Amino acid sequence: MKGPLSSIVASIRLAKSTAFLCAVLLPFAACTKKQPEKDQSGHHDALPHLSRKNYAFSNLFNGILIKSSVECAPSERSALAAVAATNSYELDINLRVLWPKAATTPADLTAATPELPTLLPNLPKLLDGVTPSPDYAALLERKEKSLKANLSSLQRLPYRDSLFDCQTILKLQNKETGRQALFVQAIMNVNTDGSDGDRNLAIDKLSLTFQPQTNYRWAKTSEHPNPCLRDSESRQALLQAELATGTLVPEEKTKLKKELEVAKATSEELRRWSFLVGTADPFIVLPSFMVGKGPGQPSIGDYAVVIAHGKLYPAVLGDLGPSSKIGEASLRICREIDGKSGAERRPSNTPEIVYLVFPGSGEKPMKSPDYAHWSDRCRALWKEFGGSDNAPWHEWTSLEKPWPTPTPSPSDGTNPASPLAPAASGTPATSNLPSQTTNQ
Repeated sequence: MKGPLSSIVASIRLAKSTAFLCAVLLPFAACTKKQPEKDQSGHHDALPHLSRKNYAFSNLFNGILIKSSVECAPSERSALAAVAATNSYELDINLRVLWPKAATTPADLTAATPELPTLLPNLPKLLDGVTPSPDYAALLERKEKSLKANLSSLQRLPYRDSLFDCQTILKLQNKETGRQALFVQAIMNVNTDGSDGDRNLAIDKLSLTFQPQTNYRWAKTSEHPNPCLRDSESRQALLQAELATGTLVPEEKTKLKKELEVAKATSEELRRWSFLVGTADPFIVLPSFMVGKGPGQPSIGDYAVVIAHGKLYPAVLGDLGPSSKIGEASLRICREIDGKSGAERRPSNTPEIVYLVFPGSGEKPMKSPDYAHWSDRCRALWKEFGGSDNAPWHEWTSLEKPWPTPTPSPSDGTNPASPLAPAASGTPATSNLPSQTTNQ
C-alpha cells in the first residue's frame, strides 16, 4: 500500500499453449492466486466454473503492462493422465500495483492544479502539519478488494487513470475562522443519475449505471408522474409474470424475487419523492463510506465548490457512489467544463479537479434546487475558508421548461372535432406529459 506512483504490471505465465488466452480460457478455471489443493494422487481439485461468454481481453487488460511467457517441459504422464491433471495446463496471473502516496504539500497539489495558490492564498497555512485523511487509505483498500474480486472472475479491470484517480484526500481547517472543508483532488467522472416529476427536465439514461434516484431528495409537490415510473412499473410487471410461470429453478426464483423487491421499492420512491437530475442540477458524488458515517464527515446536501481550470462551480453533495472510485460530478457540471462530456466521456482523466466539501453546511429538510441560494451559500463558505475574493465563479441558470398547456378531454369519447360533439363538461383536463426519456 506504500510507495511512489509507478507502473501497474500484470505478469502472466502461460503453460502448454500460446493460444491459451484466445481459445482455452473460456472453458477452463477461473485464475486466482491461490492454486487448487492437490489430492493424494497428485491431481488438483475440480476446476472452478467460468461461464461461457465472450471475454473482451482488450478491455480486461487495457492500460496494463503485460509480460508473458510460455513454459513447456516434458513429464512422465501420458496424454490420458495429463488431461486429468489440472496442473499440466494452467495459467498464473499476478497483478502488481504500486499505490501512490497522498499529496500533502503545496508543491504536489499545485502540480496537478496550478491555479490553487491564486485561488487559495492561505494554502500553505491550511496544509501546515496536515496528514492524509484516513479515507485515502480506506479508498485504496477498497480498490484492492475490487481488483482481487474482478481479476479472479475475469471481470473488467479499471483503466490506469481510473485506478490512480485520486491525488489526495485532506481534512483542512482555517484556524482563524474555524471553517472546515474536505479537500479532494481527483479526476472527474460523469454522473447522469436522477429524475424529477415536479420539474419538466430532460434526463439522460444512456449510462449503463443510470439510476432514477439520487440521495438528495424532497417530497413530491405535483401530480406529474416521475418520467421513469412507467419503466419501473413495467419491469415490476415483467418480473411478476416470470415468477408466475412455475418453471423456475430455486436459484432463478430467488434472484427474481430480489429483483422484484428492488423494482417495487424503486416504484414507491418514484411516486413519493423528487430527485436531483444529472443533466440539469450541479452536484457532486462521494464514495458511500465517506459520507455521514462519523463526526466531521460530510452529509448529503452539504455545499461544495468544484475547482476546474481556474474556475469555481457552486454545487451540493447530491449522491453516493461506489466505494472503490472517487471524483464524480453531475453531467451538468461536466458539460460546463467540457462541452463534449457524456455518459461515456469524462471531462478530466487526470487528478486535477478539486472538490471542496463543507461538512455540516447543508440545510434540512432538503428542497427543490435554488441555484441563486446555492451560489450565495457557496460563496460565503468559500470566503470563510480563506478563498480569494477575485476567484471567477460560474453562475447556474435553470434548464426547466414550462409544462405543456393541458388539453381538455371529451366527456364521452366523441370526436371533439365533430359538429355533433357535446359541449365540454367539467371533466378534469389531462396533461400532455413529456416522453419518458429525452437523451441529450
